[in-house]
Amino acid sequence: MRISTFFIVVGMLIISLYFLIDVSFYASQIVMENNTTTAVVVMPSIDVTQNINNKSVSYGVYHEPQSMKPGNGTVILFGHRTMYGSPFFKLDGLKAGDSVFLEWPGVGKGEYRVNNTFIVPASYRISVEQGEKLFLITCHPIGSARERLIVETDLVSLTPLNETFTQDNPENYYAILMIAGFLIGGLVLTYFYPVNEDKKIVLFVVIALTLFLTLAYLFPIPPDFITGKLSDINNLFGI
Repeated sequence: MRISTFFIVVGMLIISLYFLIDVSFYASQIVMENNTTTAVVVMPSIDVTQNINNKSVSYGVYHEPQSMKPGNGTVILFGHRTMYGSPFFKLDGLKAGDSVFLEWPGVGKGEYRVNNTFIVPASYRISVEQGEKLFLITCHPIGSARERLIVETDLVSLTPLNETFTQDNPENYYAILMIAGFLIGGLVLTYFYPVNEDKKIVLFVVIALTLFLTLAYLFPIPPDFITGKLSDINNLFGI
């Protein structure tokens, strides 16, 4: 291996470390502040997540103003089964034992357990003083307002809302573009490298470093750790 090839290999290694910083950054999950002010109802068993409003049932899931917030008594929520987004279209799919969650800013996350489902006339008036319960109410049958379907749940736990949460970096695809760019640049360098007998060495290094970057994408390394190691290398070479 010629001395020029050695410097090419070392150069690619250093460049790959700089690429590694950004690949790991874009591939890592990021911590976000949970600063929402909107309450949310979540029903995992029927794959429903809906915002709660205090304006009208025409805006989605509506919180009965005379009822309470989680932990303070009975909570009553109304929602349409058809039209206006049909937030409670699948409400009849809830079964006894299913969990329903209320994520309420300033209050916490309440977990409720379904214990009963019943149908009543449209004229039925439900009491707002039934203890720590959540009632989900919608029209019945589908397409008619003749009756009401009511799902009754009991409060199981009330825990604080997480102040932060993690999510995938929305610019995650940048990491893939950087890996592809490194590979393409390496292949171009290999093709035009004038030392024919060392082209295989350069190609091997390009492929190896590309695989290394790919692993860093799949299993991100903390960027701070990489930066520290890169600083050590720069100090070693007096850069």
